[in-house]
Amino acid sequence: MLCVFVNLPEWIEALAAVAIVILTLLTLLVLRDYAADTKTIAKVSLSQAEDMQKPFLVLLSKPQELNRHGGGWALENQGFGPAINIRHSDPGGNEQFRENVRALGKGDFFIMEGFNIDVMRNHVFTAEYDSLSGKRYRTRVEWRDEIMRTAFQGPL
Repeated sequence: MLCVFVNLPEWIEALAAVAIVILTLLTLLVLRDYAADTKTIAKVSLSQAEDMQKPFLVLLSKPQELNRHGGGWALENQGFGPAINIRHSDPGGNEQFRENVRALGKGDFFIMEGFNIDVMRNHVFTAEYDSLSGKRYRTRVEWRDEIMRTAFQGPL
């Protein structure tokens, strides 16, 4: 017993070293979780930034005063960012894609010359486009049971 009291400073030093090792391990575990949370926050903020500039093209009927040919159908960007590199299926019902559409800003539209709603009821209309970040999106419009159904896909 006298040996323990004589070596008491060494025992205290050894216990302090063990306590520091344990505290260091616990700190590393907490920092690992903190780094994982930070990574998750960074990923979410990137997706929020993409959502703030995501385009969304819809096919809709435009009133006559907007079209010099008297009404018609248009592709309109109802998203938050511009749609670029737009290509769409042929409005006459052919399976070919057209790439002559200019970029559409938020709220902007493009009149679909020659769009025949009666022909398109038997076909699927597809528009593909990019956001400013380079992500690709697709809008598909199909008519089932005389109801126009629009589906949005992206990023692809």
